Amino acid sequence: MFRMAGSTAVRRLWKQVADVKVNGDIPLAVYRSQRSELRVAVAGVPGPMVKGLISFATETNSDDGLPHTLEHLVFMGSKKYPWKGVLDIIANRCLASGTNAWTDQDHTAYTLTTLGSSGFLKVLPVYMDHVLAPTLTDAQYATEVHHINGDGEDAGVVYSEMQNYESDMESLVSWTRKGMMYPPNNSYAVETGGRLENLRSSCSNEKVRAFHEQFYHLSNMMIVVCGPVDHDKLLAIIESSEERFLSKIPKEFRRPFSTDIPELKESQMKKIECPADESVTGVVEIAWFGPKAQELYEVSALSVLSDYLRDTAVSPLEKDFVQLEDPYCSHVNLSMDEQTKCTLVMEFSGVPVDKLELVKDRFFDKTLREHADASKFDMNRMEFLINQSILKCHTKMETDGHNQIFHTLIGHQLYGDRDRFEEDLRIRMNEVDTLKKLASEPASFWSNLMQKYMNKPHVCVIGDPSEELVTVLEQKEHQRLEAQKESLGADGLMNCKNKLDCANKANTENKPSADVLEELIVQDLEKFNVFDIRLEDNFGSSAPSLLKKIPVPTFLHDGPSKFIELHVVMDTSTIPFELRKYLMLWFEVMFESPARIDGKVLPYEEVSVLATKDLISQSVGLGIAGYFDRFMTLRVKVDAKELNNAAKWLDIWLKGVVFDEERLKVALNKLVKHADELRRDGSSVVNHLHSRTIHSDDSNAAAYSTLSLQKFHEKLLKEKNGSIVEKLTKLRDLVLSAPLNVHLVCDNEEVQRKNEATEDMWQFLGQGVQNGTTKPKKLECTAGEEIVWDRFSGGSQSVIGIGATESSFLKQSAEFPEGWNGDSTMETLLLAQYLSQCEGPLWRAVRGKGLAYGANIYVMPDKHLLTCSLYRCSQTVEAYEVTKNIVKEILSKKSFDESEFEAAKRSLICELFESRDTVKTAAKESIVGTLRNTSASFLSDFTKRIWAATPDQVFEKGGPHLEALFDDSKSVRSIVVHPSKLKELESHFAGIRVTSLKSLQI
Repeated sequence: MFRMAGSTAVRRLWKQVADVKVNGDIPLAVYRSQRSELRVAVAGVPGPMVKGLISFATETNSDDGLPHTLEHLVFMGSKKYPWKGVLDIIANRCLASGTNAWTDQDHTAYTLTTLGSSGFLKVLPVYMDHVLAPTLTDAQYATEVHHINGDGEDAGVVYSEMQNYESDMESLVSWTRKGMMYPPNNSYAVETGGRLENLRSSCSNEKVRAFHEQFYHLSNMMIVVCGPVDHDKLLAIIESSEERFLSKIPKEFRRPFSTDIPELKESQMKKIECPADESVTGVVEIAWFGPKAQELYEVSALSVLSDYLRDTAVSPLEKDFVQLEDPYCSHVNLSMDEQTKCTLVMEFSGVPVDKLELVKDRFFDKTLREHADASKFDMNRMEFLINQSILKCHTKMETDGHNQIFHTLIGHQLYGDRDRFEEDLRIRMNEVDTLKKLASEPASFWSNLMQKYMNKPHVCVIGDPSEELVTVLEQKEHQRLEAQKESLGADGLMNCKNKLDCANKANTENKPSADVLEELIVQDLEKFNVFDIRLEDNFGSSAPSLLKKIPVPTFLHDGPSKFIELHVVMDTSTIPFELRKYLMLWFEVMFESPARIDGKVLPYEEVSVLATKDLISQSVGLGIAGYFDRFMTLRVKVDAKELNNAAKWLDIWLKGVVFDEERLKVALNKLVKHADELRRDGSSVVNHLHSRTIHSDDSNAAAYSTLSLQKFHEKLLKEKNGSIVEKLTKLRDLVLSAPLNVHLVCDNEEVQRKNEATEDMWQFLGQGVQNGTTKPKKLECTAGEEIVWDRFSGGSQSVIGIGATESSFLKQSAEFPEGWNGDSTMETLLLAQYLSQCEGPLWRAVRGKGLAYGANIYVMPDKHLLTCSLYRCSQTVEAYEVTKNIVKEILSKKSFDESEFEAAKRSLICELFESRDTVKTAAKESIVGTLRNTSASFLSDFTKRIWAATPDQVFEKGGPHLEALFDDSKSVRSIVVHPSKLKELESHFAGIRVTSLKSLQI
């Protein structure tokens, strides 16, 4: 981290108000402007990326969505840089991959991530100008927020985004719950993203401008920067921008969220109907008010209590509601929202309709009542859980430090004690210290805490699925649109079209000058602070001593970490499909079953408690980094001194788990109910449809899909003769006899200093070698091996209607026959980046006109696929046709905008480095590299090739692949829409096959 002593000239206008170490690991300094009260926090998070955040406390009292609409409009241009999308163009030219933002209930935050600090320091003043002085024109509002097109339909980027929530069961339940908890028009009750009716009728650009004036000023603003950046340079740049906005600070400004929230006087319960394609499962929410946000010890204690009540199969909520042969739900979550007065929200999902009205009473009559007795708390488990939480705090500093710091500083900005600024910040930033204090609290503390906040007035909302409501809402929306078109008439519709055309023209007719763009670009590639992951293996005589005792091929990914991650990767490709269908069930019960430990079979409750004691985390699944589905990967994470425990638990999970019929029934019930939930999600359904269409019917993509396997899992629930245990045992035996590799991620020197490895601790890995069924070898995989390429020949297209979503989703793929070392891979990646980048051609033509929330083209060398994705479409047909025509036009002209081409190069390089921005992600890329067969210098070499690429080279090598993507005879298309739009899709896409989820099950 760069941190200079501080020059008098620069620091004269700044006061350092805090200097802390985040959980004792990462240095954090906070500065306050002497002129404006603007706070700037700088954290020394290691790695190549500089990540920044600008945050405003934002409070609103209606469903108009003013915070959200303003968030979108900020990116449309500023007073000093009055060009649509110029911020993202400049950011990309400065080694970023666009910018981002989010709107929460109580704040709006804007982010920027760059490779290295030089680009960050160039973009930051432009960003500040955008948030503090946006242009906010009516034309921008029309395209970005809401408009009526020439066909009389409502559209707009924000409108398109929020459509997806309007019929979503979880959103409907949450909106109802908030309305019951808070007074009318309370800031915590409203939808800050905007409800569709409000976006159509009451939200306006005038309101947005007034909202900006009220909240977007320096005294309500915080800047956080994480990464290698010089403090003095940063403050000097901010100071020069600050000067221009000092006069905009209001003389009086009431701190947002300073009004007290009244307690609930009595409990309330409400049942609401939610649209669903099948009336199978629903949702139940129970909520209470908790402590004030400044009561930090109780807030932390409730967070720990929530973990105790919900985490792992042995937790009280899991045992009372999920881990049953006849469960009350498939999943239960307990979370706490930090607010002026915090809220505890318990959500039960996948609740069978006949149990919807039983959930609340079961919680109060059983879970809460039992825990009024302090002896019901398992204090051994509580101790292990807190110790695990302490280790997780430290590991988050390695894996996600910037987000942890952002989140904590936003909480401090909104609710921190201003009179005890540094003390309050120090407590928030050192969660480990608080956890250590909580570890000494007796059982009575936890029992009293639970009764204090849960045995009092509450709100309960039941989301009841309704098939009839799908039709009712469809008819209602149809009638609304017809009435809107009739009211507008032919002249009105033409006027709407003309207004939209004028708005699009006004937004795009001006471009930044070459001088402006030339000034705001990173001209040279510097040397970045990458994580050095040294790769070694035990294939030869020079194997590092840490690997010599391991009897299977093992890779050491040696990097600067305080922890050990062990990945066991097993090849499932030779296992029969009929057995691979049981993989998901095996994975589901692996960590929730009895197990043989030290020669004795322990019940699943004891196993879970012991795992919490010994491990930081564990996971099992198919593939590596989302690819290479032929492999099964089991991962455990421990402290650097616990190598023996890592090996011990890998042995237990792989060989010691005892398949118990009761536990299997519990797992099957969860999987079936989870499938019911996924059936309501358009994005999940289109991914499933596309995967089943392009992959072979006996692939792992089919064998490991919650939606594909629902019917199979329902069938297994009816079996009672022990055949499931027999099949799982056979599956496990075959997996343990299959070829496998081990990947060890750690600091080699640190681990060797703290551990003594023996041959005995690794013998469980050599079963296949010992029984002669396999030979030790490095695992290999052919990209795209599970895809049926014949299905691309002649083309294929399918659509499913889903009544629980108003948005549409489209995926279209073609073959990309190259790996990462391929002759045209770089060029195709760069061409796709040019088209898809923030404020690039597709962004402007599709998202910018409100046709869809996202339009992207992805190149996946690891799957040999090229895919176009349209996400949350409001106008599916138009979004697709515009996307196709934009791509074909650019390929036909073979011409790039030079500025955008240079931006695409830099943003692609940024994304490649961002995938290696922590020691964990760098190690993951190192693991994947062993299957990709890329060299140690791959990233450096690939980056140089991108930097030197020419337009002619990109069109020549990448163009043919993009042409194939939009050739109906060479591509596969999958779409999910609301049932009311099926006829439109069938009319436009001739020959498209209307299918159903049931037809995709195995």
